[in-house]
This record gives sequence, structure tokens and C-alpha cells, in this order.
Amino acid sequence: MSKARQTSENRKQKRHYLKQAKKKMSNSEFLELKKALAEQGRESHIELLKEHLKEEQEILGNKEAKLREEYVAEGLKKKDIDKKIEEWYDNVKIWSLHSNVRDQLI
Repeated sequence: MSKARQTSENRKQKRHYLKQAKKKMSNSEFLELKKALAEQGRESHIELLKEHLKEEQEILGNKEAKLREEYVAEGLKKKDIDKKIEEWYDNVKIWSLHSNVRDQLI
């Protein structure tokens, strides 16, 4: 038996609001309202992802600084350190970069 995702409270409220609005509006007004709410949701999602991306970049910057210190302590040359850091970044997965909104984030 699989667990179904539970509907969030915000989504429940939105659905209730849309049911009530549909009764009071013409079909074209209702469709415009739904379109506007969807756009608002997308913008909110992108803003949240931007915040997460900023936090992740700060964390990665701190990790990079620590790695550079370690490599300097090992006696590596700047060119070798830069190469190792570049290899490290190639393997890092930045979780906030969602493919569906990547253009708006970068």
C-alpha cells in the first residue's frame, strides 16, 4: 500500500477560494484569475530557489576556502590548487539549480 501525498493547507485554501470564485465570475474572468495565481506561484517558487541558491553558494565558497587552505598546507602550487578546485566544482551538485527555472536563477 503506497502513501499518497497529503494536500497542503495552502493548496486546500486555494482550491476552496477557486470554487467560490468560479461561482461568482464569468468563465473568462475565472481563467484569468487561475492564470494569475499560477504565475504568482511560479514567481514565488523562483524567489525561494534564489534564496536557497544564495545559501548554497555561500556554503560552497566556505568549503572552497577550506580546501585551498588544506592544499596550501600540503605545499601545492597555485596552478595545481586551481586545477583541484575546478575538479571539485565539476563534481559538486548544486541542489537549488532546478532545470525548469535555471535561466531565471543564473
